[in-house]
Amino acid sequence: MIPEARVDKAAADARLQPFAGRVAFYLAGLTAVVSLTLFMAMVVVTFVQTSQPGNPLMPVDFRVFWGAARLAAAGEPLAVHDLGRLGATFGAGAEDYLPWLYPPGFLVLVTPLGNLSFAMAYLVWTGLTVALTFWAFRPYVGGIRALWIIAALAPAIYPAVLLGQNSLLWMAGLLAALAALRDGRWLLSGVLIGCLTLKPHLGIMIPVALLAIGAWRTVFAACATTVVLLVLPTLLYGVEYWRLLGLGLAEHKERLAVWIGEMLYMINFAFTAAFFGVPDTAAWALQWFLALASSVAVVVVWRSNRVGFDLKAAALLCAIILSAPYLWYYETVFLVPLALFLLRGGVLSLKPLHFLILVPLWLGAVLQSFNMVLHLFDPRWLPVAYIPPLVLFCLGLCLRQALSGPALIARAA
Repeated sequence: MIPEARVDKAAADARLQPFAGRVAFYLAGLTAVVSLTLFMAMVVVTFVQTSQPGNPLMPVDFRVFWGAARLAAAGEPLAVHDLGRLGATFGAGAEDYLPWLYPPGFLVLVTPLGNLSFAMAYLVWTGLTVALTFWAFRPYVGGIRALWIIAALAPAIYPAVLLGQNSLLWMAGLLAALAALRDGRWLLSGVLIGCLTLKPHLGIMIPVALLAIGAWRTVFAACATTVVLLVLPTLLYGVEYWRLLGLGLAEHKERLAVWIGEMLYMINFAFTAAFFGVPDTAAWALQWFLALASSVAVVVVWRSNRVGFDLKAAALLCAIILSAPYLWYYETVFLVPLALFLLRGGVLSLKPLHFLILVPLWLGAVLQSFNMVLHLFDPRWLPVAYIPPLVLFCLGLCLRQALSGPALIARAA
């Protein structure tokens, strides 16, 4: 790590010391008990549900990963693009639209799960993603174990864990890449960023940040890793995989253009606009304009000598959330590291008013998950009410510091 980055990291770690107190210790204990109880309950229910032949699988997104893994493990990888064949592996109904929309590298990653029962595969996947989440947060908690638990088991991760989604896996890779970049391990950071192309639509802001600071070694390492992850699986499955994937993506794009106002658990800005009556075409135009504006904000913040690395990471996370064209409520896992980076950067603290930002970031979209069972309110209101506006406000905080704050002696990144 370069000396300037070491000073910046030490200052950021020092800002977390309030979490070394007794209140944080109790909150960490409560968070651990509630989270682990919920996760274990879901796993037990899954095993009970699938203990008898013919019982339907739990209605979670992980069914798609497991079904694709079963087909690949059986020697039929191209069948993952056939909705009927894929749905038959986990008993989907004729009206269900549960496509496989991932590059071949991700299919290689999940294929070993196809040799396990659904319940065992879900247990392994859940355990792996939660363990990687703990590992990814470790460099950012300043050695404070209570804060480590509070962050890694935050309610915002519940939707991703309960659905068996891959958002935690992606977030862990991003946090690890950022830690390597902060520490001057340029090639390792690039390799990790290249691995994120297994879910590419979330990473469109990362090259913008790297180019803004001229991190060419990281860019080249990311490009090389991406090429490897594209070429080797293609040699395994054949180029036909890409043609079928293209057809699936085209159909998905058409459905998305028509359904944007009806996707109750979408949290991107296009949905917010459509919710308030903006025509679909105009809503998508606003989404792309926001993506462009977010990229400009990333360049401004990452090139600034008025913010440290943590504020740059916070701005990048804001831009990722705001720019993603396809963003469901389980992707609010990114709000937790956003809160942590804002704390480390000194923009937020434990002042009472700051809890109006910290608490919603920590909770993420957990209320939407519970509402799916309890039906307490219209699910469309939750993302519209606070997620896009809150993230946009956080990006504004980063921009304000980058444009008007005092110049730092230590230049991050």
